Amino acid sequence: MLKVSSNYTSILATASKPTSNPIRQKSLPFKGNINKADQDAFTRSTNPKEALPKNLKAEYVKALEQTGYSAFEQKDYKACIASLEEVVEINPESAKAWHAKASAEKELGLYEEAIQDYTRAFTLRPDSANSIGLRGLSKTKYAQSLRKQDPEKARELYISAIIDYSKSLEIKPNPDFYDLKANALMITGRYEEAVKSLDESILLNEAELEKQPDNKRLKVKLGDAHHKKGICLYAIAGGPRSNVNIQARDEFSKAIQYVPNSANSYYERARVNRRIDIEEAKADIEKAIEMAPKRAHYYRLLGDMLVMSDNEEERQQGFDYIATSIKLKQEEEQ
Repeated sequence: MLKVSSNYTSILATASKPTSNPIRQKSLPFKGNINKADQDAFTRSTNPKEALPKNLKAEYVKALEQTGYSAFEQKDYKACIASLEEVVEINPESAKAWHAKASAEKELGLYEEAIQDYTRAFTLRPDSANSIGLRGLSKTKYAQSLRKQDPEKARELYISAIIDYSKSLEIKPNPDFYDLKANALMITGRYEEAVKSLDESILLNEAELEKQPDNKRLKVKLGDAHHKKGICLYAIAGGPRSNVNIQARDEFSKAIQYVPNSANSYYERARVNRRIDIEEAKADIEKAIEMAPKRAHYYRLLGDMLVMSDNEEERQQGFDYIATSIKLKQEEEQ
């Protein structure tokens, strides 16, 4: 399968880069500019934050926000979290700060914290498609980390993520969230729903590709969507007699048109062609092996096809391919 891009931080609703140093050195106006209460507080306090007069506290929060957003852009996620923790302590109504803090936590694998903070951001701004959609992505990533040790909880998280993606898409259609929703639907075995979500992703990306016909990133995304749609249709078909196999083959062919060097698309088309035309299937899997000669399951598929041949020489080749697949698999596991 084509590899799905794991990087969706481009859709974060963060601030633009500051044009100057976000923290400006500024002396406190001790005399003449602070009222009596603020001056007494400054004298009593040993905490610089508490000592700030009211007219400077807003500027302090703004500086911390800019520092946090800049740290995120520089991928210094710990520094981002540290700055924005200060911000939300002073101003817990800042949806933007909660959102950026959650995004940094997601990047560090702190998925439970990210889910909580995206929830805070979305509660404060219920029109934020990004906050609810990225909460879904955090749930998906958390589920991926739990699939082996706690498959039941992982499944619950995938189902919850699907709900989040759906809410996000109701607010604003986005091909990335349609794609992520399809992934979660596929994992939970809801292939027909996944096909519908992939169709929406394809439509949006095709419209964008018409505006940017040389955009390689869009072509890869379209190839990936068609590839996954083919996998869904192959699963729905369930056997060689279904006409859905033709549709699945067509989707893999479209994937190859967008990404001609995808060995996985040739492999998957070989699997579906095995139900339709065995000679085309052989040609596809041979092409896949040519492009990626170290993948054990490619050799196994070709071997399985050849050992069914009426030709004795082909049968022997099939046994050789199966032996090669076993050897490669052992090497992969070492």
